[in-house]
Amino acid sequence: MESSSPHTGASVLKQTSARRLPSSIQLQDLWSAIRDGSIPDVELALLALKRNGGNVDARNTFGSTALHIAVWRNHVPMVRRLLAAGADPNARDGESGWSSLHRALHFGHLAVAGVLIEAGASLTLEDSKARTPVDLLSGPVQQVFETNNERATEFYSWGNGANYQLGTGNSRIQKFPCKVEALQGLFVTAIAAAKFHSVAVTASGELYTWGYGRGGRLGHPDFDIHSGQAAVITPRQVINGLGQRPVKVIAAAKHHTIVATQGGEVFTWGSNREGQLGYTAVDTQPTPRRVSFLKPRVIAVAAANKHSAAVTESGEVYTWGCNKEGQLGYGTSNSASNYVPRTVESLKGKSFVAVSAAKYHTVALGSDGEVFTWGYKMVSPRRVTIARNTRKSGNIPLKFYRMERLHVITIAAGITHSTALCDDGSLFYWVPSDPNLHCQQLYSMTSRNVVSVSSGKYWTAIVTSTGDVYAWDGKGDKEEIPIPQRVHGVKHATSVSVGENHFLAVSAVYIPKYPPSKHIGDIQIPQKEHYEEADDIEDDIMTNDYQNDTNDSGFGHEKHEKHVPSLKDLCQKVAAEFLVEPRSSVQLLDVADTLGADDLRMHCEDLVLRNLDYILTISPAALANVSTELLSKLENSLDSKSSEPWSYRCLPTPTATFPAVIDSEEDDEIGFSRLRTIASLDVTDHAAGERRSGDGFLQQKSASDLAMAKQVRAIRKKLQQIEMLEMKQRNGHSLDHQQEQKLETKHSLENALCSLESGIAVRYDEETKLASTKADSLDDKSVVGKGSGSHRHKGKKKGNKFLREQIEDLPETLKIEMPNKSG
Repeated sequence: MESSSPHTGASVLKQTSARRLPSSIQLQDLWSAIRDGSIPDVELALLALKRNGGNVDARNTFGSTALHIAVWRNHVPMVRRLLAAGADPNARDGESGWSSLHRALHFGHLAVAGVLIEAGASLTLEDSKARTPVDLLSGPVQQVFETNNERATEFYSWGNGANYQLGTGNSRIQKFPCKVEALQGLFVTAIAAAKFHSVAVTASGELYTWGYGRGGRLGHPDFDIHSGQAAVITPRQVINGLGQRPVKVIAAAKHHTIVATQGGEVFTWGSNREGQLGYTAVDTQPTPRRVSFLKPRVIAVAAANKHSAAVTESGEVYTWGCNKEGQLGYGTSNSASNYVPRTVESLKGKSFVAVSAAKYHTVALGSDGEVFTWGYKMVSPRRVTIARNTRKSGNIPLKFYRMERLHVITIAAGITHSTALCDDGSLFYWVPSDPNLHCQQLYSMTSRNVVSVSSGKYWTAIVTSTGDVYAWDGKGDKEEIPIPQRVHGVKHATSVSVGENHFLAVSAVYIPKYPPSKHIGDIQIPQKEHYEEADDIEDDIMTNDYQNDTNDSGFGHEKHEKHVPSLKDLCQKVAAEFLVEPRSSVQLLDVADTLGADDLRMHCEDLVLRNLDYILTISPAALANVSTELLSKLENSLDSKSSEPWSYRCLPTPTATFPAVIDSEEDDEIGFSRLRTIASLDVTDHAAGERRSGDGFLQQKSASDLAMAKQVRAIRKKLQQIEMLEMKQRNGHSLDHQQEQKLETKHSLENALCSLESGIAVRYDEETKLASTKADSLDDKSVVGKGSGSHRHKGKKKGNKFLREQIEDLPETLKIEMPNKSG
């Protein structure tokens, strides 16, 4: 029996009471039963544990609970039984702080993960390295699947919606990211958030705005909107003023909006009290108007409360608007507003690629990666020194880096913090009002690989390479080191924008093409192009051209036939085009699997697997609402598409250092459990003894074990169907003759299950739809031969007499093959 040892942070285990228990019960400790035993063994162990006041969540010497081991084994019934016995699905191990759901998703055990989520397992629980269970999926999903398929975007917003700037119709505080349904189906490429409104641009150059439009900041001509009598609660396209010009870059401020078209023209609208629109003679402009004074082609724009900035294709920086704090980069520290765009002369001779603006200062990024800023009474642009700290401070260990200059690729100006992102993913920040411009690296994000950053009045938000969003509030002490907090509920993020009180984020998802292609080996076989033909037929009917195309025949002419798609094909196509999205893909996969809609099922399956981490983030209950059988099929598909099956990924604890067999309750179509041999490592004598304590979980299995394991699962599945029929019968439903006959086979199936566990192979006929041992290419010797290496086949003569007596009771669809004495 395993004995526990003290472990830091672990609960003290007491599997037995002070008085000595019989040896038969001692051998049935919970960990061993879960690791090597069956459900009856687990029942006995739980009974003994209950009698002796044990804790079902106690940890073994490796820091794992019984539920952790059951999840590792991928044994759904055991997981259900432990959860029913009160096991905590969120209990962490003592090694890495992993919960059971961490383990399930690490191994790709989707069926087990569904059971855990249904039992209340947290998807946001972080381990010792601040990783959630979904984080263990993000990296492998990107590695397993190529990213050359069609991409789509989904748009999210959260925060204060008092001015309808969220775009969801919610005018209250939205604590968690909520999808903006009005932008569904549009590929969003750029976003901007301000205090009263939000802006988005699509890949085709269409511009959308929403929120409170008083003063004309939304760009819509309606009097009710720009007078403030009505708000635009969902995204609405801006048409007037832009003509057919596609928009490329955007910026939004408190009272105005600025955009640059693909042709480099700049348009502004909104309030012009300080000249921030770039033209004179108007106080407000309700619709887009071109800034005619800005002649060069513009590639980047920025907007703050009362001033604007732009970068031209030649690398020059232009500014206009309010200059009371020197935020225009010229004049004096208390200059009057400038209504006409003017170049920042101090930056002449340098080339710039980006600009960002806050209320009292402006930041510009050079093509060489250098950062310059001006404002806060400092008119002349100054360079911000971006460098890692090489001084030892407190308990922070001193790190040495290669002496190379950091290259900044993105900047963001905020009132409390301005930030600079380097090409290696490191993030630096400084307080813009600090006259010394003391810049520091945000070390807490070093391992996250930041790819995007945005700063608002107080808040700053970043996006990591795994599509996670982090944010921090800088409203407090400016000298304190920021502590970014993860924003749960958003995944696959590519960009984020921060307003004064709300956030916007764009997530990228993969949408496979429809219809799917079938792969046989390395040969790709496209599906019949009957969907395009259906469109051709529809066009022919509309134009009266569909006549005798399929009947043209004669000398020198080949007969041409068009395949008319079935109603089923058309329904699948419509469902794929209009119903399938990441949030609904799992449920539609279940429906397609039930109805036998193969094309739709393949399409949904591909979409689910490519966006698995995203789906679990935005719809946590997705896996909990479908059958374990479907999740097992997904699990097999996940393994088959990967170069190394997920079920055998190494567990980062000592318990994964043995050659292991991970037994899945649902197997591959060919019926064999997959094996993985991992590197042999030195382990303690106690661990080696634990390895020898059973002949199942931690030992290699012979071919006979694999074949019998498959047969056991097949019979158990039959018994589960019978249990469902019995439940149906108890509820008052009548059964047909075939169902009643199936109920009569229960006793025989139970005997057959006992026979298999004793080492006898069972054959099935074709009517059962279950493979026999011969169909699995296993002969009699390989199943029950002496050289199989299984201890269960020795000394069974007395048992065989009982088993032969049970043969007569088996249904005709089952035949028992007795062991060959000669092996």
